Amino acid sequence: MLNLIKRIYRFTRWRFKPAVCFYLGNHLFMNYMPYSIRHSFLRRFCQVRIGHDSSIAMGCFVTGYHIAIGNNTVINRYTYLDGRVPLTIGNNVNISHYTLIQTLTHDPQNPDFVCLCKPVVIEDHVWIGARAIISPGVRIGEGAVVGAGSVVTRDVEPYTIVAGNPARFLKERTRDLRYKSSYFPFFDTDIQ
Repeated sequence: MLNLIKRIYRFTRWRFKPAVCFYLGNHLFMNYMPYSIRHSFLRRFCQVRIGHDSSIAMGCFVTGYHIAIGNNTVINRYTYLDGRVPLTIGNNVNISHYTLIQTLTHDPQNPDFVCLCKPVVIEDHVWIGARAIISPGVRIGEGAVVGAGSVVTRDVEPYTIVAGNPARFLKERTRDLRYKSSYFPFFDTDIQ
């Protein structure tokens, strides 16, 4: 009997409770609550570290307890943030809508289809265009730009512009970046 109680406790603590937190976060708080309530819920119950003056827009999907977001960072609508393995997003980062950031994948050659855990790092002043896909294990260097619709499978050097599938170098980006991102549109619109 004691063994059964321990199993129920472990299941509740390690699987059911987190599932409820992320379910409520993604389906209630991310879709219907203002920024202050949304961010408070993510900080307290989903353990997302969100820096000063950063915004996670309505409709985003957040999973995992290992997400750290810097200051003045904008995460636009319908972005998928996979924090089951560390996902680190720097300061003054702009992530456009419908971006997919993955930290887990599977080994297709492994007979047991095992999970591969690979952290993602997005450094300061990065701009990721709409509908980009960031693969597990990628580091996007400071000041880099990822073009809309790109698939990033390898590290991106600092202050470079990449685009395509797979993303390839296009040209250098200026290093004279002074902006601070701040974007808090009303509801799920682009109106501030």
